Amino acid sequence: MVNHSPVLFAAALFAVATAAPQSGSGTPTPTTLASGNFWIRAVASPNYHKYLQTKPPNVPGVAILDSYTTAGQFNIVDGQLVNKASDPPLYMWVEEPTDKANPPRQLAAWFNTTRNPFGTFAFQGDTVTWSVPTVKRQNVAAWLVCAKQALYVNTGAYAYQTPAGCADQTIHYYNDKTANN
Repeated sequence: MVNHSPVLFAAALFAVATAAPQSGSGTPTPTTLASGNFWIRAVASPNYHKYLQTKPPNVPGVAILDSYTTAGQFNIVDGQLVNKASDPPLYMWVEEPTDKANPPRQLAAWFNTTRNPFGTFAFQGDTVTWSVPTVKRQNVAAWLVCAKQALYVNTGAYAYQTPAGCADQTIHYYNDKTANN
């Protein structure tokens, strides 16, 4: 089995997901929340009520926050953040830094058809967190939304020295019957 660099893999996924529109589309997201699923969204400006998804919807690719009309449906199962609206289900991955003691400020996040081997997702109340013992973070609920709405794990302090072109965010589950703006 070939071991591909997570950084190169994330970069390749980002390049594919942000290139010219792809032909075809992903699995349409149901507009009514299925039992056992949640919408996941930001609740603060500048991404207020932008929802977790991929573009096109429900296919492997970069994790983004975007319109409620194409929001994925998720749950956390055995430490995995799973998009259950896709067929097959998609798992959120987080970039594994080479130097875990001094990771980059942004760790890329994307969806893949296989389980994420690096870190654990959890809900703290309605907040989505990600953690791994080898990467120390001040706030396991800190995320960044950067160019083209791409979502990253924030390894630095929340709302302090935010990288240019990015916004600090936390993301939360929402369980109303329909997503809203």
